Amino acid sequence: MFDNSHSFEKFSLEYPNKVPEDYNISKMQFTFDFIYRVLKLDESIDDAVKIVSDDYGLSEEYLMDYMLEERYILNKMNKNEFSNQIKRYNTKSLKKILKKHGLKTSGKREKIEKRIIDNKLIGNSYYLSSKSKIFYKNKKRRIKIFNKYLSSYYYFREFNEFYMDNYRKKEANIPIEFINLHINKAVEEKSHRRYIYNNHFMTEHFYKKGNYRKMLEYALKNYCMNINPIWKIDKLNEHFGLSRETYDHLTFLEEQISRNSIINMYYWIWDSFDFDKIIVSKYDGYRYLKDILNLKEYSKIIHDLNNRFYSNEELKIKKITQKTLFDY
Repeated sequence: MFDNSHSFEKFSLEYPNKVPEDYNISKMQFTFDFIYRVLKLDESIDDAVKIVSDDYGLSEEYLMDYMLEERYILNKMNKNEFSNQIKRYNTKSLKKILKKHGLKTSGKREKIEKRIIDNKLIGNSYYLSSKSKIFYKNKKRRIKIFNKYLSSYYYFREFNEFYMDNYRKKEANIPIEFINLHINKAVEEKSHRRYIYNNHFMTEHFYKKGNYRKMLEYALKNYCMNINPIWKIDKLNEHFGLSRETYDHLTFLEEQISRNSIINMYYWIWDSFDFDKIIVSKYDGYRYLKDILNLKEYSKIIHDLNNRFYSNEELKIKKITQKTLFDY
């Protein structure tokens, strides 16, 4: 429903400014992706190497060497490992392989398997080791959570550390708490941009979950900070006001939740900020919120905010720090 075609930067707790170039490349991630492709998608090892190395910007030679060195794949015929591999095929499939190579298809399963093994007809000289399957099973949950909820906006290395401290928690709570870490960090650093973006991600998270009351909570946090950008008071001329995403979120929620509930939550959210600086008052915020819920044109709201507040030279000189009468 919402336009997320524009790309957001990824956010790091450890590196607030310049993130190292290779910080987004996790050995755990590309190892998991490689094993998943071979184990679950039934791709050949060669094909999996090509796809994963391309996805992560690695050379095929590096990825192959790493998998061999860490013994995720083996290149020697091991009877036990090969026996596990051959069990993936039913007898009918094994007979088809033998027939394709002009070999006998008669006999019991044991003889058919021996014929396959003796002629090295399955796969190539490389195959997944037992270590790969154990790795896949142990890492599946954390990779699934990261890929499903967080991979577009955050770095796996930081999530992995967070996961190790929080893996006992319910799966649904893990991404929420991780994003809230970033929101709290933005508040600590008084970073308007990071606060808005991370609240946007949380809003989208609850939209996908169909939890519209929680979605409203984070949409209104962004709304309050959009119209009253207290951390940008010296750069109001750079502030464009209400974001289009927040406008879209609120107009959508007006169809899902009663208008009174939205307005009541707005007052609760505003008071939770405990603003010590006011640019747009709580009352004015209420008036603009009503305009949004009445579907007033987005561009007109922005124009009005800009003229009344963000381009007001007198306001910028005063740098309002007192709560107004309407805020009590």
